[in-house]
Amino acid sequence: MVSFNKRKISVNKRKRILEELYNLKSSTESEEVTVRRDAIIKLDNLLSKALQVYFKNTSSCGDNLKNASRLFRKNKYNEIWEVHKLRNKVVHDNYEISPHEIQTAFKVYNFAIIKILQ
Repeated sequence: MVSFNKRKISVNKRKRILEELYNLKSSTESEEVTVRRDAIIKLDNLLSKALQVYFKNTSSCGDNLKNASRLFRKNKYNEIWEVHKLRNKVVHDNYEISPHEIQTAFKVYNFAIIKILQ
């Protein structure tokens, strides 16, 4: 059973992750497929980092997401899984993410990361 007694997340860790998130916003507005591809990978890495900080572990993003279901309402939790699966599709199937998809993904990642770090 996973403990949900989170310890305080350091201000420096929170600040670094949020700065990286903020800096990725412009990449999600790119017309270039490679920039959008890199953006979703980096966004997923930030989600993974936020979850690792929250749970105080080094588990994969997918494993930590399984343990994070209580942190979100069901519809938001499902949206987070969908963008994680979209990232996997980009990485493993060379899927070309559209401008609309990356914008939507950014909104979901942004919400999730901020919620985890609060």
